Amino acid sequence: MLGYCSNSPLRCDNAYSIKILNRMDSCCPECCLFLLPAQDVSQQLNADEQFLRFSIMVIICTLFTVVYIYYFYSTLP
Repeated sequence: MLGYCSNSPLRCDNAYSIKILNRMDSCCPECCLFLLPAQDVSQQLNADEQFLRFSIMVIICTLFTVVYIYYFYSTLP
């Protein structure tokens, strides 16, 4: 398993250095505690970026719509 040591950084050097460990038994070799899974963040970052772009576009479209409706109804007699 690929992961980080789950121990306190004050008790384990692997946890202190945030070292990624690749162990078959899912345990830290220094303190023998379980590893926290290391996720591939590149896919998550792409999804977050797409979500933020979509959110900004929705906000901009909503703003333009509200401004258009306000000016359209304010110019009516």
